[in-house]
Amino acid sequence: MKWISKWIWADEPGRKHNQYADFRQAFWLTENEAEQFLRLRISARQEYSLRINGQWVGRGPSPCTPEWQYYDTYDISDYIRSGENVVAAVCYQFGESDIVTGQMQGEAGFLLQIENETGTEIRTATNRTWKARVSPSWRTTNERISRWGGFKEIYLAAEEDGWELPGYSDEGWTQAVEIAGVGETDSPWPNLIPREIPFLAKELRYAVSVVRTETNFGSVSGTEWLLIENVDRAEALLMDASTPGSLPAVVYDFGTEVVGRPILTIDAPKGGVIRIAYGESLELQEVDTFILKHGQQQLQPFGRRACRFLKVMLMAAPEVVTVKGLCFEQVGYPFARQTVFDSGNTRFDAIHEVSLYTTRMNCHDHTEDCPWREKALWVVDGMVMGKIIYANYADTTLMRKCLLQGARIQNKDGSIPGTGPERNAVLLPDFCAYWLLGVYDYWRYSGDMELLRELKPAIDRLMDWFERQTDETGLFARADRPGWWCFIDWTDDVDRRDKVSAISFLYYKALVVYERMQRALTPADAAVDRTSARAKRLNDVIRRQLWLPDLGLYVDCLTDEGQSGHFSLQTNFMAVWCGLMDKTETNRFLDDYYLLGKLPPVRGPFFQHIVLEVLRDAGRQEQALAVIQEYWGAMLNRGATTWWETFDASMPACTIPSTFQGHTPTYLQESIPVSLCHAWGASPAYLLNQLIFGVDLSEAGSRLIRLSPPYLTNGSARIAIPLPHDGTLTIQWAKLNGGDVTGEVTIPGGYQVIAPVSYPLRIVTELSDATPAS
Repeated sequence: MKWISKWIWADEPGRKHNQYADFRQAFWLTENEAEQFLRLRISARQEYSLRINGQWVGRGPSPCTPEWQYYDTYDISDYIRSGENVVAAVCYQFGESDIVTGQMQGEAGFLLQIENETGTEIRTATNRTWKARVSPSWRTTNERISRWGGFKEIYLAAEEDGWELPGYSDEGWTQAVEIAGVGETDSPWPNLIPREIPFLAKELRYAVSVVRTETNFGSVSGTEWLLIENVDRAEALLMDASTPGSLPAVVYDFGTEVVGRPILTIDAPKGGVIRIAYGESLELQEVDTFILKHGQQQLQPFGRRACRFLKVMLMAAPEVVTVKGLCFEQVGYPFARQTVFDSGNTRFDAIHEVSLYTTRMNCHDHTEDCPWREKALWVVDGMVMGKIIYANYADTTLMRKCLLQGARIQNKDGSIPGTGPERNAVLLPDFCAYWLLGVYDYWRYSGDMELLRELKPAIDRLMDWFERQTDETGLFARADRPGWWCFIDWTDDVDRRDKVSAISFLYYKALVVYERMQRALTPADAAVDRTSARAKRLNDVIRRQLWLPDLGLYVDCLTDEGQSGHFSLQTNFMAVWCGLMDKTETNRFLDDYYLLGKLPPVRGPFFQHIVLEVLRDAGRQEQALAVIQEYWGAMLNRGATTWWETFDASMPACTIPSTFQGHTPTYLQESIPVSLCHAWGASPAYLLNQLIFGVDLSEAGSRLIRLSPPYLTNGSARIAIPLPHDGTLTIQWAKLNGGDVTGEVTIPGGYQVIAPVSYPLRIVTELSDATPAS
């Protein structure tokens, strides 16, 4: 593969403030050439939308750090013709350094090359011969949506001039400015790598109901014609804003979160202005403005949106505007398979389905913490989502990419930024451990030794960093240093000063899994024994300095003044989860503190996955299921259709998470939008598989499946789980009121099954019956 293209932009190189740039180039093909395969490779900083001969081809690339810049590849054979062809791209540059997560950074640039199948003949490649302009269709002086995301959009439809089509005269355009060649060491993009995941899937979604209609001195009719049940009807929404100052509007409900871009098909005989507001709740925010041209038009914002509720507003239209269509072009990662879950309990089924849907709405070019506020690759969200993906989608490609992107932005000192995918200064010491735990989970599920070998240098540097953070006590010290965020859980109930216990616990757990991965890679290496010794020393230090045997609890932290004297459920659940309490100590903690409510409760959805895993491993199946039914069931009772970032079930039943309604430590901070679609709270999607059906696929990479007794209730239940090496695991049973149980587990051949001798269901493989092993 040879690149002759140059990175270009519409004017001088550098960072561009909220700028849209148009690029075009015409090229000619003979009839014979037009019948051949043609490949197009393309990249941009930050985004492109590509058309060939006026036909839309795609958008991208995957968000990434500039040092490791992705490019996309398309087969464009179906888009070209003999004679003149035009390739056209709109590219966008955010150009702001003031963004909380440190994303969307770097200089503006665009790169494209069209070649034959072998790459020996180049049809066109970006260089100074390309025509370029700063797009006249978008205003650039808009407000930000928030400090976590991009800008609002103002689109001028009247500026559309057919520039994407052959025959257009671009004489008034300027020549593009060359910035750098591909692979040049002093380039802003020194490493160019191909896309590592499939292109996102698209699906049209339609509103399911009308929330309200606002005449506002105008008029509105036909609101119902844009709903899903009427999409095949010819009728349309009519809006009249001819009265001065009128603002007719309609608020539509899509029934649950949708992620992508709305599409409006409109006839505005004499123009007007359409404004769109979005909301995951009915606290709507106006984001997109379209200045209409006269006549027919189809409108869509450039940036990705996410909402449940969408408001269409019309103003300054001399004549009635006809809205012929409104839908949401939903995008998401193209999972090929999905678990079928039927527990026989409608509540658990609903919780499982909402968990899967929340996960899908946060899976795009990478796992995201939330699709609206920031779209960032947060490490801990990815770790939880990885467990969900493995247990329900049998996909390893997405998480492999996410873990690699974490390694590519590793800091020079060895730490891993808490978010991504671009290099940034956001450091959470606990998230450094979670990245390693995510690598371990991936490796065990996938068996991907190649990735483990590739990541080993980054893992070694990370573990060296952890060791350098200890002080003379042997504990991880100064976790509260300026510029760091010692997270643990989104709560004020943990004392996070200096030697924070939970951070040392996570360091210990990281050492344990580090040793296992070292042993898999280089079993004879003396480094394996050194890691084992480090873990033992840290365990001894933790027990000696942070454990109070009389109380049966760990303190939250240790400072120069001594033990903090403060205790939390988070610290002690973390201790159990990291292997720092034995069975007797765990049961004492659960019985004497957790179940009796002697410590402030765990309120947030994220940390509940640790609580539930501890209950699961302690053999407390019914208690874990009760937590899921009560906590997530309470969200369903309040109307949740995706899981919320925060939720305090003790708050009044009329409230949901909001800047002004509570449920969040950022209560009354308007600058921090609250997310109502957060996959870090979707852990029931994998835990219900384990708790109800007793299936553990975490070691599928070794072709090992562990079965434990299912939670047998009266009635019938069935689960079908896709496996990573193809095939499906099926568990089904029926239990009569008299207590008799019939059922079986069906597993594809090639897997080892470990189950207790007393396992109640028949185990069948594709080849022969399997005998349960103790």
